[in-house]
Amino acid sequence: MQQAYRALRILAEAQTVRLMVTPEPCALLLDELASACTALQSGSAGLTCVILDFGASPRQSEAGGLSGAGCRPGGGEAAKLRNEAERAAALVRAVPQPVLAVVRESLSEAASVLVRAADLVLVAREASFVAPVGGVRGPGRLSGEQAMRLGQATWLAPARQLDRKLEEVLALLRRSSATALRQAKTAVRLALRSLSPVEGLPSSPWLEPGSFSLPLPTEDEDEEARRLRESRARLEALRRVNSFYLSEVSRSVDAQEGLRAFLEKRAPRWQQQQE
Repeated sequence: MQQAYRALRILAEAQTVRLMVTPEPCALLLDELASACTALQSGSAGLTCVILDFGASPRQSEAGGLSGAGCRPGGGEAAKLRNEAERAAALVRAVPQPVLAVVRESLSEAASVLVRAADLVLVAREASFVAPVGGVRGPGRLSGEQAMRLGQATWLAPARQLDRKLEEVLALLRRSSATALRQAKTAVRLALRSLSPVEGLPSSPWLEPGSFSLPLPTEDEDEEARRLRESRARLEALRRVNSFYLSEVSRSVDAQEGLRAFLEKRAPRWQQQQE
């Protein structure tokens, strides 16, 4: 994270890193975002959350806003921009910590690809982004309320209250164990590798290797075969998560601290809070 970036602005805050992304990112910004996410894959154990903030708040604008040097909104060929967005999205998914996308206004398709790679989404009621819509061929533009209703967002708030809601979410995450948050994300990944792809989601060459490892449905599959395949997928997902819990989660320092804190009826002191 020591690299100097021309288009991407990075703000280090209490146990979080905020990556400022324009609502219409150019190829340069996407390339630098991919580089920053690669750097976050090592040496960031104390972080509880990585924030993708689409659009600067008034407070951040006063502090300097986005540099934007050498980055023209929408610059570059559409195919190249899409490819850069997919590559950056893959590296967003690979960040060990939960990634929180903050959608403040209407986003371009490239920015929307990044939102869909995040684990948590806070969206302004007046904002919109592009996302797959069930029963409709191709992605569609969803308002904040539609995104929340269709499960494409985690939290919804009016634009004027978005920063207040963001602080509430960050306070919740900062009270949690950084180790537990990373392990929870890993467990979700392990489970998803055993499940079939969700209908309506576009295929991508940048999807995590090993995903959808079980046989996919065939054209002549009957109802009984479908149920058997899905049951096997769920059992495999449960087996992987259970094995991860026994080998990693239950042996962590924070897991032991959480148990002691519960028995002693006190607030836990997580490892990152003692470093």
